[in-house]
Amino acid sequence: MKTAALCACLAAPLCLATPGHAQSSLGFTQGAAQVGAVSVDGDTYANASLSIDFAITGHHGLQFDLGLTDQNTGALGSIDGHLYMVPGRGWKYGLFGHVADLDGVDATTLAVGAEAMVDLGPSTRAEAQAGIGVRNPGSFDFIFAQGALDHALSDRVGVYTSGMVAEYDEPGFSATGYEGRIGARWHLAAAPVVIDASIGRSGLWGEDSLKAETVARLSISLTLGADRSARAPAARRMFRPVTPLAPLQLRGLE
Repeated sequence: MKTAALCACLAAPLCLATPGHAQSSLGFTQGAAQVGAVSVDGDTYANASLSIDFAITGHHGLQFDLGLTDQNTGALGSIDGHLYMVPGRGWKYGLFGHVADLDGVDATTLAVGAEAMVDLGPSTRAEAQAGIGVRNPGSFDFIFAQGALDHALSDRVGVYTSGMVAEYDEPGFSATGYEGRIGARWHLAAAPVVIDASIGRSGLWGEDSLKAETVARLSISLTLGADRSARAPAARRMFRPVTPLAPLQLRGLE
């Protein structure tokens, strides 16, 4: 019930947007409301997110991501903002900001960085994001990078590989977090729905290392305004949300 209510709240802006708005040259261009689950060595947690993209000029755009994830230490809420430029159909680049807060705990994360997405061919795209941040209290500093490579097997089916690495540094804790995964997306022909499934490994190495754990993810997204094809060009795809503390959050350390 909690997950269903959350999904309804996040999807509301998509339901209010009309097809006419989705097709306009400026203003709302596309959005996606997603609900899913992540399993870490047998423990499963629900999550939901909403991403909305706006064109603010003929070559500039703003993307916003809202997320809510259940985890051992409580509900984690996050907001991402992306300000980007689209010089051509095959690529886009820009800057992002990230804010996350853990419910019931004095723990706020701030991060900023740069990102880019480029078509490597008619069916293949690469995406990269890198940034710096701090987690308060304690001035827990970190730097991170994440990237993905997407390949369309057909108009409806795509596969991808993605990874992230982050260096955490604070008094009493020093480690490098990482996650790598492979996945597949299925774009339904009869409805604006995308099903995404992936599996991977996440862990920490360094002074405070922990062994890697298996992470499985499954989600379903309702989209509006987006190209309903796995071969959509970079200019028509939204950036992935940033996840700088994912290796800690998956283990209940954040």
